Amino acid sequence: MGLQMAIILDAYGKTGGMCLGFVLFYGAVAWLAYKLNVEDWDFEIPARTAFWACLIPGFILLAVCLILIDKPHWAVPEKTLQWMFMFSAFLGIPAALPFLAGAAWASALRTQDAAVEASSLALVMLGTFGLGCAASNIHDVAWCAAITDNFTKHFAAGYDLDYFVAFGGKFGISREVLADYATLGPCAFVMVVGELAVAAACFMRLSRISENG
Repeated sequence: MGLQMAIILDAYGKTGGMCLGFVLFYGAVAWLAYKLNVEDWDFEIPARTAFWACLIPGFILLAVCLILIDKPHWAVPEKTLQWMFMFSAFLGIPAALPFLAGAAWASALRTQDAAVEASSLALVMLGTFGLGCAASNIHDVAWCAAITDNFTKHFAAGYDLDYFVAFGGKFGISREVLADYATLGPCAFVMVVGELAVAAACFMRLSRISENG
């Protein structure tokens, strides 16, 4: 337990500015989702239109991601395959889920002969995106824990953490620190908490809208 805690605390110590940035970003998004009122978003969309407008791009994006996530045998550099995998697994699938959730939301309203309010649809989609990103990052935490023997050793990563390295570089953090699963895991945990907070804010706002009729 002592070595595990030392490695986790060391990761947070070296990435403190970036993790604080995550906290502030997700906190701001959650607060805006729960509090912000935008009059121009109060318009209604026919449920049938909203259904197809969400279903078609959601289906296409999900299909593309499921192709790319398997690293298809294409004549492209290995690094390109890694980037396609990273996009699909870490962002593409979470980005496809909100469209499918929006289609389901619109379909349910259509059975009630009701229109779709743009503001409510945006909350459904943002909340689902938060859940999708959180699920993806929970995978990162679990994977990092497994490969580092529950964060008791360092394990260097390859191209698969390039997105993380590129982002952390904006905070002046070296690749040596960031391209390490013992660093990614604790940082991903912060992201999971933030993404769940955004999702909770969205769905609490939807519940409040429903109660107010």
